[in-house]
Amino acid sequence: MKAKLLLLPIIAVSLSSCEKEINGNSFYFDTYCEIRLYEGKDEDLNAINKIFTKIDKLTDNYLPRDLNNIYKINNTNENIIIEPELYEVLRLSFSSELSTLNMFNPLCGSLSKKWKESLANKLVLDEGTISSEIAKMNSTHLEFVDENTVKKVGEAEIDLGAVAKGYALDKAKQYLDSKQYKNYLIDVGSSSILLGEKSGGENFKIKISNLNSSYINAKNCFVSTSSHSRQKVELEGNIYSHIINPVSGSAINEHDAVIVLSQSGYLGDILSTDFVNESLDSIKSLESIFDVKSIVIDNGEITYKNEGIEVTNK
Repeated sequence: MKAKLLLLPIIAVSLSSCEKEINGNSFYFDTYCEIRLYEGKDEDLNAINKIFTKIDKLTDNYLPRDLNNIYKINNTNENIIIEPELYEVLRLSFSSELSTLNMFNPLCGSLSKKWKESLANKLVLDEGTISSEIAKMNSTHLEFVDENTVKKVGEAEIDLGAVAKGYALDKAKQYLDSKQYKNYLIDVGSSSILLGEKSGGENFKIKISNLNSSYINAKNCFVSTSSHSRQKVELEGNIYSHIINPVSGSAINEHDAVIVLSQSGYLGDILSTDFVNESLDSIKSLESIFDVKSIVIDNGEITYKNEGIEVTNK
C-alpha cells in the first residue's frame, strides 16, 4: 500500500433498506469507496468506477502511473502535457479564489512527507527541516503553460490529498446529474461523501463517530471531514497530525475535527482541511465567503455548529 496521507474518517453512514440498489465497493485514494445507486444500471456503476480510477492515477504523488500524473510533475521542472481532469483540478487548487485561505497550500507535499517519516520513527520534525521546507514552498510555483501543459518551478512537491477525493465526487455527481438520477450515496473513506437523497426525497442520517448518539440529517450535498482521530501520534504531551499547517510547518492542529457541508466536493475537502487549523472566528467568516456550513469538534464535543446544520440524537 502506498504511504499516502489521508483525511481521516469520523463519520459513518446509516441507511435504511431500499427496494432497488446497485452497489459496489472498491479501493481508491488509499481508502475504501462505497457506491450506492438506488436507481440506474450496472453500467452507471462502471462509469463512476472509471472516473475514480482515472483521478486516483492522475493525483498520485507517490508513484508513476500510465498517465502523466502529480508524481511525474513533481519529478521534473520541464513542461509536461497532462490530462484535462488533472489540468482542471490543478487550476482549482491553485486558483485565486482560495487566496483567502491561510491553511491550505497544494505545495506542502515534501513537508508532509518529511513529517510522516519523522512521526513514523516517533520523532518530532526538527525546526531546521521545517524552515527549509517552508522556504521551498515559498519559492515554488506552478506555471500553466497552455491549455494542457504545466511546469513546476522549484523544489517543493505538489500534494492533492486534500482535493482528489472531493474532485472525484464532483465528477461523479456531474455524471449522475447527466442521467437525472437523484437517489444515491457515494462514500470515499467516510471523509468525503456525496449525498443525493433517499427515495421520496428524504434525508440521509449520518452518525458522527466518537460523539454519543449524534447524527447529521442531510441530503443533496457533499460532506467533507478532516480529523486526526485515527492517524495521530502522541509525543511529549502533544498530538501530531497528518494535516500540516503550511504557514508554521507544524503538525499540531487547532481542532480535533471539522465537518463541512457544501455544494462542491473539491471545495468542501479543501475547506475542511483548512478549517482544522483556523480559529473559530476565521471559520465563521470563511463559511460566509464560500457559502458552506461546518461543525467543529474538540475534546469529544461539538464546539461550533453552523445553525443551518441539523444535528439530532437519533
